[in-house]
This record gives sequence, C-alpha cells and structure tokens, in this order.
Amino acid sequence: MTLYWLLSVPAHGDGHVAWRDIKSRIGSSDLYDFSLPTFKIGTLDGLVRLSDDLAKFDATYETTLTKFTDTLRSLNPTTTASQLQAQLTVDGGKSVDQYLRTFAWDNAKYRVDRPLVEILGQVAEQMGQVDGQLKTKLTQYNAIKGSLATVRRKQNGNLSVRALGDIVRPEHCVRDSEYLQTLFVAVPRSLASEWLNTYERLTAMVVPRSATPVAEDSEYILYSVVVFKRAADEFATRARDARFTVRDFVYDEEALERERRMQMEVVEQETELLGNLSEWLAGCFGDVVVAWVHVKAMRVFVESVLRYGIPPDFLPVLVKPGKQADRIKRQLVDFYAYLETSTRASDRARKGGKGGKGSSPANAAAAADGAFDMHEFSSVLSSEYTPFVFFEVPWTFFGQE
Repeated sequence: MTLYWLLSVPAHGDGHVAWRDIKSRIGSSDLYDFSLPTFKIGTLDGLVRLSDDLAKFDATYETTLTKFTDTLRSLNPTTTASQLQAQLTVDGGKSVDQYLRTFAWDNAKYRVDRPLVEILGQVAEQMGQVDGQLKTKLTQYNAIKGSLATVRRKQNGNLSVRALGDIVRPEHCVRDSEYLQTLFVAVPRSLASEWLNTYERLTAMVVPRSATPVAEDSEYILYSVVVFKRAADEFATRARDARFTVRDFVYDEEALERERRMQMEVVEQETELLGNLSEWLAGCFGDVVVAWVHVKAMRVFVESVLRYGIPPDFLPVLVKPGKQADRIKRQLVDFYAYLETSTRASDRARKGGKGGKGSSPANAAAAADGAFDMHEFSSVLSSEYTPFVFFEVPWTFFGQE
C-alpha cells in the first residue's frame, strides 16, 4: 500500500546535516522537504491540550476522506481505482501524492500570525460545514435511492410483488360491471394444481371456471379470477390463508399512466442527484485533503516543540519508505536513540527560553523547567514509540498500491 511518513528530528542548528543524516538511513527511499512556518507557540499547557485536539481531528478527517472515496465507489461501482484517483485532485489539479510531496503551508487560507488554536478552530469550522453538507446530501440521495429500489422491485420482481400495469391488459378484466370484479392472484408454481382444484370453493360467489392464467415466471403463475364484489374481501383473506397472493390491483388506465410518470420522475431524480452528489464529492475532496494535511503539519510542529524544546530547531520531512519500511524505521530509531536519554534537546530549549529574542515569560518558564517528558507528551499515530516525531500517512483511500 502507498505509505508516507511525516517525521521531524532535531536540526541542531544545521538542517542540511540533519537532512543528510536522514537520507543516509533511508537509502533509496524518497525523501521530500516538508517546510513549516514558525507558529505562535503559546504556553506549554496550551501545546499539550492542542496536541490532544490535533490527534482527534487528524483521525476524524482521515475518516472523512475514507467516507468520501467509499461513497464515490458505491455511487459509481464500475469506476476503477486509477480512474477514481485521477478524478480526485487537490490544489488546482494535483494528485494527492503530488500535493503531499510539494506541500507548502497555505498562509492565505490559514494565517500563521494567528494562534495555533485559532487556526485549528478555523479548520474545524470548515470541516464541520463539509460534514454537515455530506450528511444532508447523502440523506437526500438515499431517500430517492430507496424510492428507486421500490420502483425497480415492482418492475423486476417476481409476480407476487412486481407491478402489473405492463402485464394486465383490458381483455383480462371484467370492466364496468355493477356486481362482478376481477382479482389477480399470484400462485406458487408448486401449488398450481391445488389452486385450480380449490379456488371455486374458497368462498361463495366465485364465478366457476373463471381462473385464467395471465403470466408466469420461474416462481409464480398469475391468474385472473372473477368474483362478486361483495365476496372479494373474503376471497382475498381465504386465498392468502391458502398461500395464494391476491394482488392489490385494479385496472385503471389513468392511474397506471400516473404511476408510469411517477416512476420516470424517480429515475430522473436519482440520476440527477447521483450526478450532483458525485460532482460535489469530487469538488470538496481537495478541500478535505488540504485541511487534513494542514492538521498533520500542525501536529508535527506541536509535537516537535514538545519533544525538542524552544526555540523551534527541527527538520520536518516527508518520507516514502517503500517495501523496506520496517528496516528503515529500525535504522532511524537506532540512530536517534540518543534522544531518549540525551539532554541536548532540553539544554538547547533551556538556552532558547532564557533570553531568546521575542520569547514570552511563559515560554521561558516552560523551557527552564528542564527536559520535557517525551513519553508523556508524544501523540503519534503509530502504536510503537519512536525517539523522534513520527506519523504515518497511510494513503490507502484508493485501494491500490
């Protein structure tokens, strides 16, 4: 499956060296820059709370993306994974992979001069609107789809359920009679002989020898039978008790024409809603991806500050590890194992907080407290702890490698 890693490591004042260190461990795997702006940091307590919120929103938006692609698949089941991938683009026509590999923070959309919590609030509001619209559109479409299923069941079901308007003809009915009425009965094929032997005696006032086969399928034979109107209800009840299905049908040309028009309208509405929903999903998909990746970017920044201290001095990168993912991860974990016990990160955070230009008293106090407990503050997608900031980006929404 397509898999990316978002990770960050301490830069120690030289991002080029940090880049070479990562590159030497991942070998031929692809490595991409994942540049981040310098956000307003705020307080340590605020970052910890924000870390938890970002993790929740990250998971929620990943689920939303899955819902988008799964819905499009269900709406257009003949669409292949490659066709779906080509249809869903981001940021002016880029594929999701291209967008990830060339990511740049959209400052016009999410201004970095605002606190991180406000940026996340903006993303959450936007995504809440998208989710609300999706629910509304799915409700509308599922309602008309249910109506269409009823129409098709009537058109294509067996003779016990399907509509009879295209089967029964005027000559099958006694019409304009004051006393007589034609009923239509779906008889299981296995009970045909029993029907012919018993229908005249199900109740009084059944016209003898009036049962006539009208149509048949693999399960049922449809018979017409003539009864007196006042005996129709009793006949229907006793026929059902004998496992014969009396259809609720009266031949009325005007009513049949209205039903045909209604069925055509349902088909047209379903087609229109299907097109509108598919178009909306494809159009909003890019916005959801942008929001999701920006949330991941904020997670990388927040976790890096919590891990490595202030002022921020770390290198965020995107890695596509390929089939050697397990081996490469072990090499990175081994190389950066010193981060679990080394005080270098906390020393640098302490120095930056103590007199760093533009640092707030809250930041300085947080930095002066010493090393952060990485195990406590780390919120990673992987269940396995790594000494560096590490998130998996499982790009599996299209169901292909």
